[in-house]
Amino acid sequence: MIVRVLAAALMASLATAGAPPQPRFAATPPPRPVAAEAFDRVIRLQVEYDEHLLGEHGSDVESFIREAVAIHSIEWRKYRREWFAVESIELVTSSGESDGAHVLTSLLNRTVSEPGLMHVKIVGRGLEVFSSGRGSTGVGGLAYRGSDAVVVSAQPGATTETVAYYLFHEIGHCFDAFDLPFRGGESTFGAKSRITFEVDSGNAVIIDESPGPRPRDTPGRAPFFLRRKIAEARALSLEPTLFTPLHDLLLHEPSPSNPAYVKKKCVVLKVAGPEARRIADLLDRYEITPGHARRDDEIRAQIAEHYWNANEALRKNDYQTAEAELAEIRLLDQESRDIHQLVGAVERKIRRRR
Repeated sequence: MIVRVLAAALMASLATAGAPPQPRFAATPPPRPVAAEAFDRVIRLQVEYDEHLLGEHGSDVESFIREAVAIHSIEWRKYRREWFAVESIELVTSSGESDGAHVLTSLLNRTVSEPGLMHVKIVGRGLEVFSSGRGSTGVGGLAYRGSDAVVVSAQPGATTETVAYYLFHEIGHCFDAFDLPFRGGESTFGAKSRITFEVDSGNAVIIDESPGPRPRDTPGRAPFFLRRKIAEARALSLEPTLFTPLHDLLLHEPSPSNPAYVKKKCVVLKVAGPEARRIADLLDRYEITPGHARRDDEIRAQIAEHYWNANEALRKNDYQTAEAELAEIRLLDQESRDIHQLVGAVERKIRRRR
């Protein structure tokens, strides 16, 4: 009975609709539609390694690097549709410099920025940063936000998983992710007590939305400030014998707790003669002072506390607590555009989950 009713209804609709129109064929078949996301973006990596990594791995050094890149690439797919392909691997000897900023800025200074290309340097020794102005902190890697260059420390005994983790972490910074002070073994890329590729609330959104590395002359980014600093040194019109060591000095992290910077600064000023005053004025404008570093650390620690509370609340779907913690961050730092970006990313994540 139901079948007969449906058939009758179908016949009635055909009768009222009239005869179907005759098909019209194009002279050529239409192009097949292709979705914008049909193909994954490939990011090329030009990788350097030093003699320390070669001494650790010998003839297996290239396979060690490729395996670490492969692990990173697989984990990266959780957040973006991109693959990382090793375009070249080259041995570049070094002086054993421990200042991570000098290693990174030297890499930036002698490579060229190209769309879809990133520069990676893996060293087989420890690296340090001196941002506190009072001492050094060992790091597993270094990169500037939105940049196209990454440095990774693969100290003796480091596994491919460890190197992949730091590669993942630093490339995350190139895609605008933030670092905040650790709390309870956590960093901005998940639990620090173990190797993890989990990205926390705000950074997950930032990485997902990021355009990736920007040109090195992008205003407000670290490579831009580095270029400006070197341009100021060049404007002093110094003799090459004086400009060359000054240029090298400017690649260091300008901290009074950085032994290499302090030593080279003394040498430059000693041989500068009548130019010493102008050079000292340039260096003073960029040096980290312990007082400023201490105040920055205190604010960042407070911001981090609220941020991690918001992150934990989001894990429990407690949106009210998360929003209250974000409100506290806004009260702490009204001026920082970067912090506003991180807070905004968490807010977007809350809206999406709701």
